[in-house]
Amino acid sequence: MSQQNRSENTLATPDPETGRAELRRAAFLRAAREVFIEFGYEHANMAEIVRRAGGSLSTLYAQFGGKKGLFEAMIDSRVSELTEQMHVELAAHAPIREGLRRIGEAFLSKQATPESLDMFRLMVTQAKAFPDMVQTWRKRGPDVVRKALATYLEDRAKAGEIKIADYDTASQIFIDLVRSRILLRAMTMPKDVPSDQEIRDAVDRAVKVFLGGIEAL
Repeated sequence: MSQQNRSENTLATPDPETGRAELRRAAFLRAAREVFIEFGYEHANMAEIVRRAGGSLSTLYAQFGGKKGLFEAMIDSRVSELTEQMHVELAAHAPIREGLRRIGEAFLSKQATPESLDMFRLMVTQAKAFPDMVQTWRKRGPDVVRKALATYLEDRAKAGEIKIADYDTASQIFIDLVRSRILLRAMTMPKDVPSDQEIRDAVDRAVKVFLGGIEAL
């Protein structure tokens, strides 16, 4: 086999160590979400996270650097899920009405999960005692989601579909329209899980109101 072929085969073959590291990282993040929600930020124990995820404390610290780094990585992982559909619609230059519907439904479906609701409750209950933690969550979570949507709105404005002077404000308004009624009910009535149809209806109303009044901004 030539040197070139050997090099190409090496590039094409997945590195088992990299794969194991990614799986271990995902397990740590899953366990971290459970522990942070169950015990709160202050009492979340790194050893308990390792016990649930497997692996070792040394590996956990090597990957995340400590509780703060793990908390930030947990937020980043969740945000990547929340913004995935926004990036898809942006890459496809999807028409505004259809794009917003898909973005809204994907976003609200993920926000209405028990895990997401529990995380939001955690931020509310810990806000006074740990303002820095909540500030980190806001900057790495809601702010990033809003900016991802603002980028899609800017793309549609440049395509001539809508007129918006302030993409960031418009993005926040759409997010608020989508989630306000459904999430308030879900937060206060945990057993009342919104159906897929309720989510579709809520997003449809939000899109209509948003597109009907956005040019007033």
